[in-house]
Amino acid sequence: MTSTLKAGLIALLTLTAVTGGASALDLKAGGQVKLKATSAQLGIISPAGNVCPGPAKLTAWVRTNKPGTVPILIVRKGGQVSGPYNVTTVKGANGVIMGSYSKPMNIVTPIDAEYRIVIPGSTVASNWVPLTADC
Repeated sequence: MTSTLKAGLIALLTLTAVTGGASALDLKAGGQVKLKATSAQLGIISPAGNVCPGPAKLTAWVRTNKPGTVPILIVRKGGQVSGPYNVTTVKGANGVIMGSYSKPMNIVTPIDAEYRIVIPGSTVASNWVPLTADC
């Protein structure tokens, strides 16, 4: 065995021992880093003056470690879960990788609820955000 081959083999064994193999690096086949959501934020604009009937708007923002598409679920506190809805993230200014999802809503009955978004299969979720309106 040549000294170059021996050195390469020793380096590979050392790297494997230190990192615990490719799974510890969270790599896909071909050396690609797995797409992961890093943060999520939710904003809701209630109807003007919190009076219904009226339009409201829900907007979710998701940051990821690389461009791609991640699913989100919209969760009502103590109630229903809707989705999944896909959010496609792209690289923007200052290297920020983010995407958004917007949903217009028509509020026709009184509501006092809180919502958040959750990324399935991860621990990433937004804070709870209120939606209120009186008719």
